[in-house]
Amino acid sequence: MTDERSPSPAPSLADPYEPARVAVAASTVPGTADSVALPNAAAPVPAPAEVSRRRAVAAIIALAASMFLYVSNEIAPLGLISVIAADLGETESTVGLLIAAGAASVIVLSVPLALLAKRVPYRWTLTAAGVLFAGALVMHAASTSFEMLVAGRLLGAAAHALFWAVVTPAAAGMFPVQVRGRMVSRTMIGASAAGVAGLPGLTWIAQTTSWQTSYLLLAALTVLATAAVAVLLPTFRGDEGSTARGELPSWPAFIRVLCVAALSVGSLATVWTYITPYLLQVPGFAPATVPLLLAAGGGVGVVAMALVGRFLDRWPVRSVAVALAMLLVVYLVLGLAGSVPAVSVAMVLLQGFSWSVAVAAMLNWGMRHAPGRTDIAVAAYNSSFNAGNALGPFIGAALLAGAGAAVLPWASAGLVTVALAVVASSRPWHLLERMRSARR
Repeated sequence: MTDERSPSPAPSLADPYEPARVAVAASTVPGTADSVALPNAAAPVPAPAEVSRRRAVAAIIALAASMFLYVSNEIAPLGLISVIAADLGETESTVGLLIAAGAASVIVLSVPLALLAKRVPYRWTLTAAGVLFAGALVMHAASTSFEMLVAGRLLGAAAHALFWAVVTPAAAGMFPVQVRGRMVSRTMIGASAAGVAGLPGLTWIAQTTSWQTSYLLLAALTVLATAAVAVLLPTFRGDEGSTARGELPSWPAFIRVLCVAALSVGSLATVWTYITPYLLQVPGFAPATVPLLLAAGGGVGVVAMALVGRFLDRWPVRSVAVALAMLLVVYLVLGLAGSVPAVSVAMVLLQGFSWSVAVAAMLNWGMRHAPGRTDIAVAAYNSSFNAGNALGPFIGAALLAGAGAAVLPWASAGLVTVALAVVASSRPWHLLERMRSARR
């Protein structure tokens, strides 16, 4: 089903889901408001990067491994917070702000670094990010004071900003645009695996040896993963490949995605930054049990990420809504009955599932509506994502110090409710009706 006429003029901003500058053809799945939009047959369809399927799959695995390491470092304070606080003589609330410090740096650096690297092939951008990241992890391991640890976190944030600005366009750009959601979700299995292996593993190593050893291991694995990316990833830039541009470019729609990302990440970071003290204080789990619970939640997240890809390509907006609705259930149930151990276990598992779906779905949604180059749009999305990552720990720290861990889920529930309201305000079916009218 295609429209053979020339592209229509740029639409009014009053219609937030009207594509700008490109015409599209859409197909729908019966019973859903979401549309799956493809470029107009008369317009050139971006081609995947020239690479064999075997090499592309190998590159996806290397990128997924890198994601695993970056996310493991990002969430490491969730499991190491008590050990680091005791070793450096700081409070848990203060150590929890490590996440906020890194996130604030990513907010500032993501777009400038993406613009600086826009003429550099993804292969070398990701290699440079990996080298910088490994250096930051070594600085973590060598830290003897909280100030030095913060300095390492800030250096790692620069690598983090550069990596996440280009990793998903690099992964998806090797495959046809019609399966972008599937390839994004498969690459992000590595990010989800950080919850099942990275965080519990680092927590266990820190508890049995030292938290510095955890960071040394991450540094060594980063060197290996970066070498694999440098060898396997084909050499193409951000203006090449199948995902160089979004299919439905729209500033209003993209801004909506940014708002949803900031609110939903903020909701998660408010309670999950302090999930270790929450599980110790509210349901009363033993310290040795926490890594097992986090591993179980991460395992469910890996399964969710492996399954969600096909739904992202068919229901891009509803996938976001369903994931956030599940997160709201998690927060409300933890607020009401989190003191019951079995309930807390169930909600940790549901959180692992719903957050994996939310991360992949929001990123896919943002790439669809990229108003310019996809890599620059992803950098902006990354800034918004980390705005939530910076906001959440501050809210959580204030609540933890003033009212205790039991109130954290209620603050998270409020933030994700606002995010759901923003998603509900989108009208993907409106775009479909406009396209049908244009064809008539």
